[in-house]
Amino acid sequence: MGKLTKHEIDQAQATSRDLFLWDSSLPGFGLRVKPTGAKTFVIQYRNRQGRSRRQKIGRYGTLTLDQARRLARDELAQVTQGRDPRQERVEQRLATTVKDLAERYMTDHCEGRCKPSTIAAHNWLLKKYIVPKLGRLTLPELTPTVVDRFHQSLKATPYNGNRCLGLLCAMWGRAEFWKLIPKDDNPTSEVKKFKEHKRRRFLSFDELKQLAIVLDKAERSGAVSPFVIAAFRLLLVTGARLNEIRKLRWRSVDFHNRQLIIEDHKTDKDGAKLIPLNRAALEILQSIPRDPSNPYVIQGTRPGLPYSDLEKPWRALRKLAGLEDVRIHDLRHSFASFGIGLGVSLPTVGGLLGQGSLQATMIYAHLPDDPKRLASESVGEVIAGHLLPAPPSKEGTATHVQNWRERVSKGKQANLRGRKAAQRAAIAARG
Repeated sequence: MGKLTKHEIDQAQATSRDLFLWDSSLPGFGLRVKPTGAKTFVIQYRNRQGRSRRQKIGRYGTLTLDQARRLARDELAQVTQGRDPRQERVEQRLATTVKDLAERYMTDHCEGRCKPSTIAAHNWLLKKYIVPKLGRLTLPELTPTVVDRFHQSLKATPYNGNRCLGLLCAMWGRAEFWKLIPKDDNPTSEVKKFKEHKRRRFLSFDELKQLAIVLDKAERSGAVSPFVIAAFRLLLVTGARLNEIRKLRWRSVDFHNRQLIIEDHKTDKDGAKLIPLNRAALEILQSIPRDPSNPYVIQGTRPGLPYSDLEKPWRALRKLAGLEDVRIHDLRHSFASFGIGLGVSLPTVGGLLGQGSLQATMIYAHLPDDPKRLASESVGEVIAGHLLPAPPSKEGTATHVQNWRERVSKGKQANLRGRKAAQRAAIAARG
């Protein structure tokens, strides 16, 4: 048979079995015609072990004859260099993908080692960014160019872009450890991180007063849970982190020694974290009703659990206060800024924010003039003077809790009535 032509391909038909047309100008290149009419360009060759292999190039119509001939020439050139294109494609299909690696990384590496908050953050990055954009790629396909292009696609959110880059780097490190890929070939190492400009926002005294008014009104009206209001007040007068207050258990509140004992925190490798309780913090805690069936200070609507999400009520409250650029974490920044404004030393402020371990702090536990406790009292007095003109009473808070629970109950009943009405309307429409 001579050189394969377009006319010959168009006229070719198979009957009961596949028909092969071979190109004399490029040995090993040809066309397979199926009885169904499908026409596919192929190459036929022998690998290093002498086995005959056949590999598809592409469908006729999708590829022109000239395009298929060029691709076939490239593939057959690889064969002369000892490569096996068909076997490589099989291995590529069977190779670990980025999605496979992500699943193994989360189960075999993160579970039992990382904190729940870290696992949740990893899962969010994987689900939102990494798997949708890179999940189908095999590990050999995750080249520095691909990673850089992915990273650049997230330049509008540089923080998330850098976190994704760091997670990919860690995943690749485990892949090397598991011998899924060769060592010293990490594609993230050549990608430069985005610059991150950390934002620092502090409340002024006027803003603190405005926030206090909004918190008080929301609590009295029952629009917001009194436990949520107490959480924001505690964040302001202690400088604690969000989850240190949201997940605070009553067993961690040491009223006798006037401190919180936080065992699970950001730097818990150094031991438990002790947060001094100033007068304002003690009064807030003493005003919160305790439920024997719920171990958490900041109770949620579900029995036995803490309040699940403080971000949603905070967004509503800060809007009412005209502080829409203030994040919950900025309450911690504000506590520190008030302390510095009072002349408290930077190391002492750092201690108040939780850099010390239980062992280190116990050295000073017996001293009446513990500098951290004195500093906490000073900052607490200043903030409480604007935040809590009158100490919250236990009776008043209990009333607010009752009003809030009644409001939640009515809302649930209204939602239930609405769902039932919608169901009845749907049934009527179908009938």
